[in-house]
Order: sequence, then structure tokens, then C-alpha cells
Amino acid sequence: PSSKTALAEAELEYPEGHTSPSIYVGFNITSPSDKAAEVLKPFMPNLQVAIWTTTPWTIPGNLAVAINPELEYAVVAVAGAEQERYLIVAKDL
Repeated sequence: PSSKTALAEAELEYPEGHTSPSIYVGFNITSPSDKAAEVLKPFMPNLQVAIWTTTPWTIPGNLAVAINPELEYAVVAVAGAEQERYLIVAKDL
């Protein structure tokens, strides 16, 4: 794009057969609320929030992860990790 701004997938038109890159990323928990800190303490400091995006070029500019208060989340252990690692994910996904 000429403005060099990040665009959402729905804002672009691609040729037939285009495949969009997507990635999963774990963002570190840096400053949980007091209430969340109490619940998440057993998983710290190896806890991250999992996200998925089709705009991986925007990752360097991310400063925060939003969660939906209407969804339930779960802490899951990452299988096969070299060191203990946990992710917060939407429970029904």
C-alpha cells in the first residue's frame, strides 16, 4: 500500500489462489491486575497469551493483547517445550 500502513486481510484484494501467511505468537504476561496475578501466580513467569494473526508484519508494533470479558479462558501447558511453558487460550477454541 502506498501509505505503508498495516491493513486487515479484508481490506485487500488478492489474485485467485493467494494464500495469506499466518502465525501463532505467545505474548509474555508483564503486568497482570492484582486479581489476575493471584490466580496466575502458579504459572508465572512462564506464562504467555496466545494470539493468531494473518498480518504477521504488524507484530513488532503490538503493545498489548485484548481479551474478551464474554469468553472463558484456560491456561494450558505447552507439550514438548524444553522448559516449562504455559499459554492462556480461549477455552472453547
